[in-house]
Amino acid sequence: MKTFSEVKNNATDESRFSVVYRITCDNKTKVEEIAKDITFEQTVEVPADCIPEHVLKSGIIGNVESITPSKIINKYDVAISYRCAITDYAIPQLLNVIFGNISLKNNIKVIGLDFPGSYLDQFQGPKNGIDIVRQKTGAQNRPLACTALKPMGLSVLELSAMAGAFAKGGVDLIKDDHGISNQPFHPFKERVSKCQEAVNRETARTGKNTIYCPMVSGRFDEIEEQVAFAASAGVHGILIAPMLVGCDTVRYISEKYDMVVIGHPSLTGTFFNDPDHGMAPSVLLGTIFRLLGVDINVFPNFGGRFSFTMQECIEIACALKDPLGNIKSAFPCPAGGMSFDRIPNIAQDYGVDTVILIGGSLMQHGNDIAESTKLFMNKIKEQFRQAVTD
Repeated sequence: MKTFSEVKNNATDESRFSVVYRITCDNKTKVEEIAKDITFEQTVEVPADCIPEHVLKSGIIGNVESITPSKIINKYDVAISYRCAITDYAIPQLLNVIFGNISLKNNIKVIGLDFPGSYLDQFQGPKNGIDIVRQKTGAQNRPLACTALKPMGLSVLELSAMAGAFAKGGVDLIKDDHGISNQPFHPFKERVSKCQEAVNRETARTGKNTIYCPMVSGRFDEIEEQVAFAASAGVHGILIAPMLVGCDTVRYISEKYDMVVIGHPSLTGTFFNDPDHGMAPSVLLGTIFRLLGVDINVFPNFGGRFSFTMQECIEIACALKDPLGNIKSAFPCPAGGMSFDRIPNIAQDYGVDTVILIGGSLMQHGNDIAESTKLFMNKIKEQFRQAVTD
């Protein structure tokens, strides 16, 4: 395999990747015009008569590979290929090529990506992936269980006591609520130290591995400092929201630090709310977040307090787990208002390689958080009783 520098500096590399856009339009002739416009808008961004001949021959401009009527009326699936080299083999420019300027237009939705293996080789993706996360938690042959420290505004003492209770109950993963950052009422360093200490005390008693994942956010110059501090405090995972801190920030953190990375979908909703424009959830929360290096990705499950459909959720899970070159698979983590009685359905819908996240409903179940957590764990194990070994 060529190194990153060899590929990046190879000006003759003519390999291409494809983007499938679903264009909403009332006639095919107009679709052809829109498709051609995309090929220029996303690359050279000038009229055809302003482009030098050598640029036209270089393959830099996007190429319309196919236009196929969708099963949905007035919608066409348009496959456009781009030369891999124009992405600089970097996440920001890749996103810019896929959907940069045309995100400002209407009726264009990214529904699929197809990369050659040589391109995917330039991205690490999840450092751990499903198998290593299982090794680190000791959880085999069943979905993993995750819960959340909340609400915002609790003291460090209250949050650390809650973390200890979750660990006492045997949960696999504890994450901060994504709204908990470095606020003065629970500052990052104190909160992370105390919560990890509480988890350590309980896991030393139970022998069960529980990974605490604090939320990493804040100013750009603070983000890596927070991750480095967490690592020094014995923390083995983080929660991070790519659209809040920047997608390539997540890629950098995932590559540099040996952390289980949980991705959060905050601020992604604007890509999904218009059914005719944006990105399919499976593209952004599945393929792209996996390229960034998330080991586990949280997304709103259907039937909860958000509006994703069952099909959209299953497609996200598939994009996180299905083969993608040499990039490791990541855990889907359906969430958003899930309760104990949904556990059998979640297990059936997503299978064994899933992280089941229950937060508020676990806290509502009873006053003894440790006992409620034990019940949460038992309900998951009941669904896979014959296969569970931990």
